[in-house]
Amino acid sequence: MNAQMDLSLGDPQINGLLLTAPLLTLWSLLGAAQLTIISQPSIAGVGDDVLLSLHGLQEGSYVDITWFRGTGFLRSILSYYTETEKVAIGPAFTNRECLQSTGSLIIKGVKVTDSENYTILVNTRVNGLIWATESFQVYVKPSKPNLTREYRESIIEFKSVVKLMCNPDDVDVSIRWFLNNTELPSSPRLSLSSDNKTVIFHNVTRRDSGYYHCEAWNPVGFQKSDDFNLIVYYGPDEVTIMPDTDSIWGSTIGVEINSSLTFKCQVESNPVPTCAWYLNESNLGISECNYYIPRASKNNEGNFKCTVKNWLTGKSTSASVTLKVAEQVTKPRVLANTTSIVEEGSVNFTCDTPDAGIEVQWLLDNQIIPLSDRLVLSQENRSLTIAQVHREDAGQYQCATWNLISRNISDPVSLTVNYGPDPIYIIPEYESSRVNSIEIKLGSTLALLCIAHSQPAAQYHWSLNSTSPLEQDGSLLTIEVITWDHQGTCMCLAWNNLTQVIRSATVTIRVEYLRSYSPLLALNPIFLGVPDSSLSAGVIAGIVVGVLAAVVLSTGLVYFLVIRKRCPEKKSGGHMKGEKMRKTHLEPNLGQSESVAIDTLGSKRPRNTSAQEPPEDLIYENKAPAYHNQSRHQAFLSPLANDQLHKKESVYETLSSPYENIYYAIDPVT
Repeated sequence: MNAQMDLSLGDPQINGLLLTAPLLTLWSLLGAAQLTIISQPSIAGVGDDVLLSLHGLQEGSYVDITWFRGTGFLRSILSYYTETEKVAIGPAFTNRECLQSTGSLIIKGVKVTDSENYTILVNTRVNGLIWATESFQVYVKPSKPNLTREYRESIIEFKSVVKLMCNPDDVDVSIRWFLNNTELPSSPRLSLSSDNKTVIFHNVTRRDSGYYHCEAWNPVGFQKSDDFNLIVYYGPDEVTIMPDTDSIWGSTIGVEINSSLTFKCQVESNPVPTCAWYLNESNLGISECNYYIPRASKNNEGNFKCTVKNWLTGKSTSASVTLKVAEQVTKPRVLANTTSIVEEGSVNFTCDTPDAGIEVQWLLDNQIIPLSDRLVLSQENRSLTIAQVHREDAGQYQCATWNLISRNISDPVSLTVNYGPDPIYIIPEYESSRVNSIEIKLGSTLALLCIAHSQPAAQYHWSLNSTSPLEQDGSLLTIEVITWDHQGTCMCLAWNNLTQVIRSATVTIRVEYLRSYSPLLALNPIFLGVPDSSLSAGVIAGIVVGVLAAVVLSTGLVYFLVIRKRCPEKKSGGHMKGEKMRKTHLEPNLGQSESVAIDTLGSKRPRNTSAQEPPEDLIYENKAPAYHNQSRHQAFLSPLANDQLHKKESVYETLSSPYENIYYAIDPVT
């Protein structure tokens, strides 16, 4: 039945069939499932072409297709029959529509009236009738709007109200405003009408100046108006007189004599104002805003004033400067009543220069001297007096002179401030901490440094108040070997010949026993009074008992050997007379009248027990011992021990060929 249907428009049977409600419902279900239309574009401008592209329909799968305007099937546009390959024209055809081979419909040069739904009805070979609907909108492209201003008088800053209007020829368009091609920002001084066609500037300012335009737009495009140049007149603002020289000091301008100079009267104003120049209130007859002096002289000195006026705004203002004509300054020199002074004294400097009308500034070590209560400036700063000079006032003094066009500076004059010596502090060499007393091991080296700040450098002298007085010059005191004689108070004296100041400081030296010496030496009666403080009493007692036992045993053994050796000699006829005894053994050949004693240094020596019968085989020299190690041994004796030693062995006789470390005590009575 579908193949024999004639879809020609106007057939009553077809029209009745298409209007059947149940059949429409079936077509709706089939169309929704298989067939779609896409409008390209969906929004078009008048005169554009629109393609209603058909999708979901395979070529050869249908018998005929028909396009309709609207959602009904009454206003057909075009029909196509595949079997006869004929195209039928419907009542809605406008000569602007055409079918493609795919079944899609093109509408050329669309009009606003083309904005509606479009439906396609397809008679398929398998599914029967199916359909689909799509729509598009057609807009008129905006025409160029016209921008106008309501008032025509000059726009004066802070006085005028400006009203701009955008007049498009189209309806249903939107309006946007732009300043210098940037969308106009919102401001409390701006107000827009509800349709944005009118903008009002309240209390207009110079920042509102620029090029304005409006745009009329809709979904298919926009058109912009011509630019409108909004000019705001203002000023003159504050006036500034600028010279073509760098010699500017506030409102005073300097120029070298016989030099040229140009003044420029600068001001913000619209339009450009007129200018008038005055010298000392006399009109110079110049209307330009620049004033030129070809050859400056003293006649040009005075007060220059520039007056500007804006004829449009009616405002005027002025500014003035003072012109000084000067010569280059000469090089000054510094004179001082002294260049070497003792601290707390007074010194006076004078900046000597023949120039007048100059400024003077004082410098110390290339830095501006800060003001203080001790500094006194006079004679227009040309004289500088420093009362109660401090050591930090020492350095290189200069004076600088300048005028408006040049500057010069003197050669430096050096001031020396003599002081000190300051309070002394004594430190061990290679250390930094001050000491009042020092403990040092017996036999070690002591090096002390005496320091006192002084200008010129202080002189130093050391003295040691002890049983062995010591005197030494220089800041460094060195004692190579510490003995008991060095215990006491050591004084450092520092003085400055120029300031006549003398300082002194003392340090107490305490000598400690060095525990590394032999116990035998430590047990000598001379040392028993100064045991190592680090040993306990029990340890010391044990050492004493042990060493005493060893001494007793060694003494008995020596005595026994000597007696046995002497007895055969007495039996054989007595002593050898007139011969010097030369033996290399530790024990000398002694008679029965002699015994062996231990001297204060712990050495064994024979002792004459009978003053009436001295041994005849020994030869003596009546002189004090000159043993080369004596000073080394005595270096470790306390002052008390030394006194005891001298008292106990006040008279010595030594063998002409003695054994080392062996001395003989001679009774001084005999």
